Amino acid sequence: MAADYHVGKEAEVGANCRIGTGAVVEDGARLADGVTIGPGAVIMSGTSIGEGCEIGSNSTLGKKPRAAAASTRSVQPVGGLVIGNSCVIGSSCVIYAGNTFADECYVGDLAGIRERCALARAVLIGRMVSLEADATVGAGSRIMTGAYITGETTIEDDVFIGPKVITTNDRNLNMSEDAVFEGPTIKARATIGGGACLLAGITIGEGAIVGMGAVVIEDVPAGRLYIGVPARDAGEARSI
Repeated sequence: MAADYHVGKEAEVGANCRIGTGAVVEDGARLADGVTIGPGAVIMSGTSIGEGCEIGSNSTLGKKPRAAAASTRSVQPVGGLVIGNSCVIGSSCVIYAGNTFADECYVGDLAGIRERCALARAVLIGRMVSLEADATVGAGSRIMTGAYITGETTIEDDVFIGPKVITTNDRNLNMSEDAVFEGPTIKARATIGGGACLLAGITIGEGAIVGMGAVVIEDVPAGRLYIGVPARDAGEARSI
């Protein structure tokens, strides 16, 4: 009986891999030992998946970036997608080429990750999160369901970002051609409450807390609590 999946003749598949019905592994893709590919998933050319990873059904890994006709920013060439060992990718995710994942990262169902992002060890990307191009996420950081992380954002280690948080990287609402794109910088161990909005270019200091639904338009000093619209200093941040 013919296989009910497709593996390109020039793909590399390690020992003890399991490939689900209707999955496609293109030429030039590489699966290390013990990888599980769910039904209908597509592993595109140039993608490298580390040992013991699990890829959910109907996900696409290694998609090449392409600009829309109305885009004001060009798309640059990228390398392959590299996923470290023991990572879990949920179902119906789209992860672009040019990204690097360290070991033990987790990506929830329906998440989208654009090109040139770097995820350090044990990062958690929640369900339906959008992570735009050129973002970095530090070790142990967690981004919860439905958050929007704009391009050029820096998230350091052990940061918590609540559900539906919105970040921006452009203070020119009309997307002018000479705009400077700079997302927020969120320092280590900071906490961003659900539904908060962070303006382009601001810095959230180490260990700071941004309250639920706050709109942050200025830098938040380390160890401080900011709440409200617009967000203002409400005292010392305390562990919950």
